[in-house]
Amino acid sequence: MKSDDIRSSFLEFFRERGHTIERSDKIVPSNDPTLLFTSAGMVQFKPYYTGEVPVPYRRATTSQKCLRAGGKANDLDEVGKTARHLTFFEMLGNFSFGDYFKRESIAWGWEYSTQVIKIPAESIWISVYEDDDEAYEIWEKEIGIPSSKIVRLGVKENFWGPAGDTGACGPCSEMHVDRGAALGCGRPDCAPGCDHCERFMEFWNHVFPQFDQQPDGSRPPLKNRGIDTGMGLERLAALLQDKPTVFDTDGIFPIIEATQRLTKVKYADNPAPFRVIADHARALSFMIADGVLPGNEGRGYVERRLLRRAARFGRELGLEKPFLHAVSQTVVDLMGHHYPELVEKRVQIEKIILTEEQRFQSTLARGMDLLEEILAEVDKRGDKVAPGAELFRLHDTYGFPLDLATDIATDRGYTVDREGFDAAMARQKEQARSAWAGSGEEALSPIYRVLHETLGDTTFVGYETTESPAVIRAIVRDGKRVNALETNQEGEIILDQTPFYAESGGQVGDTGMLNALDGSAHVSGAKAPIGKMTVHKVRVTTGTLKEGDQVQAEVDKQARSATECHHTATHLLQAALQDILGDHVHQAGSLVSPERLRFDFTHFEGIDPERLLDVERRVNQFIRTDTPVSISHMALNEAREAGAMALFGEKYADVVRVVKAGDISMELCGGTHVRSTGVIGYFKVTSESSIAAGVRRIEAVCAEASVDLLQAHERSLAKASQLLNASAEQLDARVRVLMEENRRLQREVAKWKQAAATGGPTDYTNSLQELNGIKLLAVEVDGQDAEGLRLVMDKLRERVPSGVLVLGSANEGKASLCVGVSKDLTNRIKAGDIVKKLAPIVGGGGGGRPDMAQAGGKHPEKISEAIQQAPDVVKALLG
Repeated sequence: MKSDDIRSSFLEFFRERGHTIERSDKIVPSNDPTLLFTSAGMVQFKPYYTGEVPVPYRRATTSQKCLRAGGKANDLDEVGKTARHLTFFEMLGNFSFGDYFKRESIAWGWEYSTQVIKIPAESIWISVYEDDDEAYEIWEKEIGIPSSKIVRLGVKENFWGPAGDTGACGPCSEMHVDRGAALGCGRPDCAPGCDHCERFMEFWNHVFPQFDQQPDGSRPPLKNRGIDTGMGLERLAALLQDKPTVFDTDGIFPIIEATQRLTKVKYADNPAPFRVIADHARALSFMIADGVLPGNEGRGYVERRLLRRAARFGRELGLEKPFLHAVSQTVVDLMGHHYPELVEKRVQIEKIILTEEQRFQSTLARGMDLLEEILAEVDKRGDKVAPGAELFRLHDTYGFPLDLATDIATDRGYTVDREGFDAAMARQKEQARSAWAGSGEEALSPIYRVLHETLGDTTFVGYETTESPAVIRAIVRDGKRVNALETNQEGEIILDQTPFYAESGGQVGDTGMLNALDGSAHVSGAKAPIGKMTVHKVRVTTGTLKEGDQVQAEVDKQARSATECHHTATHLLQAALQDILGDHVHQAGSLVSPERLRFDFTHFEGIDPERLLDVERRVNQFIRTDTPVSISHMALNEAREAGAMALFGEKYADVVRVVKAGDISMELCGGTHVRSTGVIGYFKVTSESSIAAGVRRIEAVCAEASVDLLQAHERSLAKASQLLNASAEQLDARVRVLMEENRRLQREVAKWKQAAATGGPTDYTNSLQELNGIKLLAVEVDGQDAEGLRLVMDKLRERVPSGVLVLGSANEGKASLCVGVSKDLTNRIKAGDIVKKLAPIVGGGGGGRPDMAQAGGKHPEKISEAIQQAPDVVKALLG
């Protein structure tokens, strides 16, 4: 039975039993900022169990893409070592929200397993939570499982959740397949839960969520007690296809074959690297398709680590050049029919992975240099053990593989402190767990949940109007519901209907006023923390506002208009970027406010100034066409087929809002927009930069903000013209003349300083001393910068042709050090080693060649101390 057939048969089985087939959520959870990644099928349904939002259906079924490579759920280190562990996998699941419970879940689990996919009944074993007599009796008395095949296990094995720090949790019951004594450990008590062998493979976990874990650890009953089951598609495929591992199934093995075509090594000879590469290629492809980009913290750090780990295993197969980007295309080909986001982001997946692979190659080169320095330090100590903590720093900071470092060290006669490496890694993992405080999204306050249960969603009328009558339905202050707000008090107000746009999709919330008979309040923003309930952040300016008051809600029209200009301009900007840079450009994020716009997009190199001007010019051409902007609603599939652009990694409802500007652009968007492009007036780019591998950022202004910017530039230009006594057209030439004159004068000053330092009354060679047969001159020179010290060094070398020179100077609040070693002595001592020891004294750092090195620092008052310590440093380095 193929993986596709298993997936479809599972979903259809539960559809026939009243379940709604829901699309997979993103790998980045849509509703849980405490989780790094979606680690289970129930994550997208957590609010349904806790009652945070109205339940649209009582039964659901999904095939959810999951990632367990960080945080509490992390199988990364097991991948490749066992037959079943993966970081990326698909979880089949059926869910009940206050509907059926244990009896139905167990019965359907047994029916699907034994009658649909035909797992032999006699090979199935069951585990239950040690205190769950109800589940035990259902399995034994109603299903007919012999008690000898039902095992009671503890919290670690059979109590699930929550996914994250809070939420639904409860006991669970797992279904296992006995794969035969040949895979067993031979122990008489071998059964599900055995840690000594892989005879029993768990394939379906039936979780019975009945508690709601709170931040303080307490577990009150769930509002909607229910069912949450999870079955790994890949594990089930291995069982049904009679494959020894999940990697040999039809859903993964083609990726292994794609890797095998790139190397001379055979899978059968060394399977672990192939398995790691296949798993990580799947994980990387889905992460990028869902908008996760490589970085140095959080999700981006996990992605970068996965890529570098896969690249490291590639080296075991002789793959030293970038190869993962090619393997990822097999992932797209294999899984794109079920996950169309892979096909849509094919180019981005390939380019981002390639860019990261190339970056990793450069860090490997840097890592080789640092490894040389580590081994050199070991030599100086007369030791032969490479320190584990230093090798871990090399691994963690530069992605330098420990096995590669070990091979190099061993070849040169060193041993590696593996215990020190493991200890440093354990510390880093603990620090990472402590550092992950969530995605940065604001955690949901309990008051919003309570209010939403009572009040429901707010009716939004802001597409049609910027002012409307409304009734205050609730007031919140300091996280508590109150009856009124007095003058100068701040709080939050919920209305029955509102024209205020709640912050969403990159567009900031509206500002404005709420006016009642007995008082008024300024609205500084609006948000929708749960469902579509709009919360207005307010400060009462006069009188009192009370719950139940009739108010006139008035949006700041000028601010809304400016925001609309910037929002529509982002759509025009994306169209212009695709026209000029290529179809690989896709939005990766945005900010739209009255003051400016910020647009993040996928692109894999810097944009030269001329092309950026072309982009700006194209947007302004679109504006001048004064093309009408239309709004429509259509089915998601229909919108995609029509060519509507979607936000990188976003999940959409079945019916979407489409914003169309003629033939220029068509995007899925819930924001507010101008009625025609001409309203925008003018578009001006203010900056372009890189924010991540394969992602660029453009910031720009429109309408009145662009006029303000241009007028400010004009004022600056006029002022500069006045100061330099030149017209605007002559400024460039005038500045060039002044710069050249300044450089000439600086050279003159440097010559005078050098002459004063070496030709004055002070004879620095009087300070010469001898250490271990080597001449050393360590002196402080007055008023020299780094360039001046180099000139002094050149002159003194003429007088001290063989020896070590250490010069220091304080100048204009900065410290400078310059160290020279004559070439006949660089085999005994290096200038770079000396300067590295002295630089920290003056609060800086530096480096250079064996015969010349320099350093700068922020503590010029410590130059004398550095010069005084120079003899001790040189003596220690000479040994």
